Amino acid sequence: MPGMKKWQHNLVRNSMDKYRQALENYYIKDKQLVEVGGGYKAFSLLSPPIGSPAAKRRIRFIIKNISDKNTVVEGEGIVSPGKRTPHFITIAVTYDCQCDCSHCSAHSYKEKVGQDNDQLTIPELKGVVNQAIDIGSTCVIFTGGEPLLVDGIFDLIRSVDKRKAVCTIFTNGEFLDKKTVAKLKKAKLFGIFVSLDFADADKHDANRQRDGLFKKAVAGINLCRENGILTGISTFATKEKIVSGQLDDIMELGKKLNVLEVFIFDVIATGKLNSEQACMLDEEDVGAIKKFRQKYNSRPDYPRIIHQTMFTSIAYPCVSEGCPAGVAQMHVRGNGNVCPCDFTPLSFGNVRQKKLSDIWKAITEDELYSKASKVCRLSDKDFLRRISPQV
Repeated sequence: MPGMKKWQHNLVRNSMDKYRQALENYYIKDKQLVEVGGGYKAFSLLSPPIGSPAAKRRIRFIIKNISDKNTVVEGEGIVSPGKRTPHFITIAVTYDCQCDCSHCSAHSYKEKVGQDNDQLTIPELKGVVNQAIDIGSTCVIFTGGEPLLVDGIFDLIRSVDKRKAVCTIFTNGEFLDKKTVAKLKKAKLFGIFVSLDFADADKHDANRQRDGLFKKAVAGINLCRENGILTGISTFATKEKIVSGQLDDIMELGKKLNVLEVFIFDVIATGKLNSEQACMLDEEDVGAIKKFRQKYNSRPDYPRIIHQTMFTSIAYPCVSEGCPAGVAQMHVRGNGNVCPCDFTPLSFGNVRQKKLSDIWKAITEDELYSKASKVCRLSDKDFLRRISPQV
């Protein structure tokens, strides 16, 4: 790029080398690739296909961030980009849901938005999508509640400019019948994560208080895969699931269903678990998760694993793994409040009053998020004491 100093050129070159190496080692090497439109190959539900216009766009934003004059190289060669891009934006398109999960993180927001009756409309959600893409988002993720309960969800998926970003949704899978999957395919949905808490049907249904849900979710995964929609399993890690082998059971199920990816969230003390700080994973648990990932990511016959802390390293391998909130991700709640991530009860503004770009700037410049964190901030008791819970 013209005008850059020699050290900036070297930094960009080294960062791009690390970026390519990370993609190869973590996401591409010896694992399944899926042919998608345009002759491109996909390796993740959260990253644009290799060589696609959206993938090239992401790289341009990464280079722009790293080459910024305010970029700092910290200890051990870790880079703090002078500017940041919300490569991943998650949007709660509704809090309506037919399930009642024991670990639901959206529980309090569902009650508040329901009482106030201020859920964003489809036109407003489209406006959020357009603003997000304008500031560099290359992965638009619709969450809930249950997104497939939303009238207009297919139109909303269509509104994502597929030349600039991929669109993925998280669902509990109950409504993935032939008619719905066909509509998702027509709307050009890129990927779909179906939540499976346990590989055992009875345990899964009991945790979500929804009889027969596991069977419908599995059938929905098969239908999506058969119709050319990238499929993945979304699950969560607890201390018990790590030591009991239940996460291994999920990987066996993922292999059986031939999903491309398994997304693992750490259990978070929010929503229904708001007062259960003891549930949070400690340093030893995080180490166990990393070993678990390494074990299965080295085996080509199993799906890839993506962990919530890997969001950052997908976008900025030079930054290293860590908390993605405010670094590579932001979240828009159902009422328009914008937070650093889905789980953080701290709003920096509402899209009904402020531009999304201004809110993102406020997040990245706030002292709580101005520096990257190697661990989930919500696992830090000092951080929790400093934030004031709000919807």
